[in-house]
Amino acid sequence: MIERRPDYYTQFHCLGGACPDTCCRDWAVVLDEDALADYAAAPAPLGERIARNLATDGDGDVCFRLDEAGLCALLTPGGLCAIQKDWGEAHLCAHCAAYPRFTEEYGCLTETALAVSCPEAARLLLEAPRFSLVETYDGVDDPPFDGVDPGLLSMLEVSRAAYLALLSCGPNPFWEKLRVLLSCTQVLQARIDAGNYSALDVCAPARAPSVPGPRRPAAVRLLELLSGLDPLRPDWPGLLRERARQLSALSPADYAALRTRYEQANPRWERQLTNLACYLVFRHWHKAVNDDALYGRAALVCAACTALYHLSLFQPGEEAALWTRFSREVEHDGDSLSGLIRALGRWAPSDFI
Repeated sequence: MIERRPDYYTQFHCLGGACPDTCCRDWAVVLDEDALADYAAAPAPLGERIARNLATDGDGDVCFRLDEAGLCALLTPGGLCAIQKDWGEAHLCAHCAAYPRFTEEYGCLTETALAVSCPEAARLLLEAPRFSLVETYDGVDDPPFDGVDPGLLSMLEVSRAAYLALLSCGPNPFWEKLRVLLSCTQVLQARIDAGNYSALDVCAPARAPSVPGPRRPAAVRLLELLSGLDPLRPDWPGLLRERARQLSALSPADYAALRTRYEQANPRWERQLTNLACYLVFRHWHKAVNDDALYGRAALVCAACTALYHLSLFQPGEEAALWTRFSREVEHDGDSLSGLIRALGRWAPSDFI
């Protein structure tokens, strides 16, 4: 089996009460049977507090109750979970103990990373010199899981490795790299649709025609599309619509000046977006084994980078917070994510850049 993770993975440490945006809010954490059995034996008065704050959701799953502000009822004023604070980290449920770590398994391959919905994970990615993977191999060639087409998985492996290299260290400017990624993935998607899993001749693309950057109308359209998704927090759609309105109101000269000011004030912007694009490719590319929708996932990468770049133009210095908000609103909502991938799959590369 092959195991992979980003090289900054082991640097992560939960900030606890110092976190600028706690993960103990907005999400209804589903408790498994082992956690429920453990909590039934919790010492008083913690056990009574846990029992009072369990709720059953629409699917019949038992979850921690959220208060009117969306905060977990077990969150203490100091920003720590009462279970962790009063009983110990070993008693956290599986979801809470693992977050922001996530693992994808394909039988022959296990990949682990840190979700940028966590502010500290976003900071580590933002500040990384480059996005690099650490790989280990145990010497055993396990087959893919049942239901995973080995030919498709092999295509995804070859193409993703090539495009991570293109994004991370290729010679093209960032926006040109995204255009290459989209154009080449369009070819791969056509092959997938035809049942041809060859990645030959589309994994080492030549230099793309020079592009000036993202198209402002595309950015406006993307922000409006994102604002129509079911929100986790009620202020998110309003922020996106306001930024779309502000972008639309700019003259071409004012738009160019805004971009210039931002890029001069943040000389690492291109590296930051490159790291974000690589993270998104690493996290989402191989999930095409489930639905064949590879181009829609490449479009998701471009859309996220385009939208977050333009949000950052109006909130310079808040890149990590914006990445966190985007990830929470999109990456952690299965319905929003799949709907967005389907919608973006109908966009052409020229619609973005």
